[in-house]
Amino acid sequence: MTTNITNIALTGLRAAQAGLAVTANNISNQGTPGYSRQQVMLQSAMSNFSGAGYFGQGVDVVTVQRAYSDFLSSQASQSASTLSYLSTYSDQMSGLINRLGSVDTGINQSLNALYSAMGRFSQNPAETASRQAALAAAQSTAARFRAVSEDLSTLSQGIDNQASATVGQINQLVQSIAAYNAKIGDAYGTGQGQSPNALLDQRDVLVRELGKLTGITTSTQGTSVNVYLTNGQPLVLEQVASQLRIDTRDPNSPTGTSLSLTVGGHTMQLNQGDIDGGQLGALLQFRDNELAQAQSELGRLAIAMAAAYNQQQQFGLDSNGQPGQALFRIGNPVAVGQRGNTGDARLAVGIADTRSLTGSDYQLTRVGSEYVVTRLDDGTELGPFSSLPQNVDGLTIGLADGDLADGDTFTIKVASQAAAGVEVTLADPGKLAAAAPMGLVTADTNTGTAQASRLRSVESGSPDYGTSVTVRFTSATGYELLGEDGTVLSTGLLQPPQQTISHNGWAFDLAGIPAAGDTITVKADAGAPAGDNRNALAMAGLGTTRIAGSSTLTDAYAGLISQVGTRAASLNISKAAQQTAFDQAVASEQSLSGVNLDEEGANLLRYQQAYAAAGKVLGMSSELFDQLLAAIH
Repeated sequence: MTTNITNIALTGLRAAQAGLAVTANNISNQGTPGYSRQQVMLQSAMSNFSGAGYFGQGVDVVTVQRAYSDFLSSQASQSASTLSYLSTYSDQMSGLINRLGSVDTGINQSLNALYSAMGRFSQNPAETASRQAALAAAQSTAARFRAVSEDLSTLSQGIDNQASATVGQINQLVQSIAAYNAKIGDAYGTGQGQSPNALLDQRDVLVRELGKLTGITTSTQGTSVNVYLTNGQPLVLEQVASQLRIDTRDPNSPTGTSLSLTVGGHTMQLNQGDIDGGQLGALLQFRDNELAQAQSELGRLAIAMAAAYNQQQQFGLDSNGQPGQALFRIGNPVAVGQRGNTGDARLAVGIADTRSLTGSDYQLTRVGSEYVVTRLDDGTELGPFSSLPQNVDGLTIGLADGDLADGDTFTIKVASQAAAGVEVTLADPGKLAAAAPMGLVTADTNTGTAQASRLRSVESGSPDYGTSVTVRFTSATGYELLGEDGTVLSTGLLQPPQQTISHNGWAFDLAGIPAAGDTITVKADAGAPAGDNRNALAMAGLGTTRIAGSSTLTDAYAGLISQVGTRAASLNISKAAQQTAFDQAVASEQSLSGVNLDEEGANLLRYQQAYAAAGKVLGMSSELFDQLLAAIH
């Protein structure tokens, strides 16, 4: 019986010692990231039967178990991933706002200066100083467009660099997780199935850090954790690590960037949407959505400005009485082939006439032996064409070399680089066209409410500004064009809401509703170049004209800034809400897994007392044994 008591006391000493060791380890790792509080798991030793019943044999130390909940850990990891996504996206939005500037400091400041200079020029077209000031203001506006575009391109390049660095971090973490799967498997084998808690914690930290970089899902296979992208493609399968690659100079990608994943020697192409969540997802989605849209909107504004001023400038007469030349040119379009194309074509896309540009992007497709061009803004199909090159909406679309195979498609991005190449083409202030070759005359007998305005040039193979043409309305929507001798040249229908009538290189806008029999005459009436300011007045009026869709240029740019600001504010609200959700998820996890020093202090005292008590039992057992020996002798 003495031996039995001794053994029982020894098991108690071992249990208390194990408890002290685990408690000390918890206290030491109180500040260690990802550490899960550990607990000694005890169970009563198998009882020994005697004639008087079952007598206990002490206590067994079963294992050391970490306080861990897969549900709480997953919840905290998902919250961390979402918070990382929103934080990164919000930071990039702030950078975009800074580069676009405010309503007063962005493009609008230069535009307002241009409007003022054009106004002074229209009042004094014969003065060289006013002409020089107008030309200088145009050059300043072009430079401001280029500067903002360059800032956006710099932001895009920075995002590409961050994305490449993030992919490198992802690959390192993936390799580490696969290595930890191997270590943990070995540890389970060496430890006869006992949990290697420190290794498990360290692997969980790596998985959570990976989730901050990209959206992932996980599953357990034996002792390993498998990690997948949100599209289901594997990053880690047991001890095998995949490799993510990013190419920021891919000419066959609409965004300029391509992603691929190599799994076991096989490489597959990924779509941008396959990277969803985390820092990388935020960078790519911001660049491909918010930033790309801002660049396109800026380009559309540049196109609208160049088209409107060139339409007016090329309608007028310069100081020498010569037809006006284009005032602005813009950056060339970019053509991107679809990845599945089988032909060897390279497109040559240029700008045939800035005045006809719509600001829309286009798609060129080979259908059988013909080519079809689709205007992407409204889905209008142009063609089919039997050959290339072709002029479409102010663009020249041709082949640099090779040809498209049947089904091959190219996307033509007109606006993306338009602002980057805005320049003033005139160097001589005398080339500004202040005089007008024609004028609008509305009949006094008209009974409708139609008002004609903004007589300007449009692209035409045979412009004629020396022959008067009368527009006679046959109904509220129909009209016919009459020559000087009264013959009908052509007929047409008004197309609201943008009601434009054009003929032989000129066009004007119509507001209101005409009555049948009303007439408006486009009269050939060339003024003296030195004193005529009708065309200069028209150019000065472009500042208040809705030439950017349904808005003026300044209103359109203010709308762009407002849109970006609203989106940024919404993201900040979502970020704040997610921060609260993340804090709550971490608090819930830590309530189970975190180390509480007060609790550990109490455990320290408890195990210390248990150790001392077991020691006393062992001492008592020794005295009993000595007494037994003395009694025998």
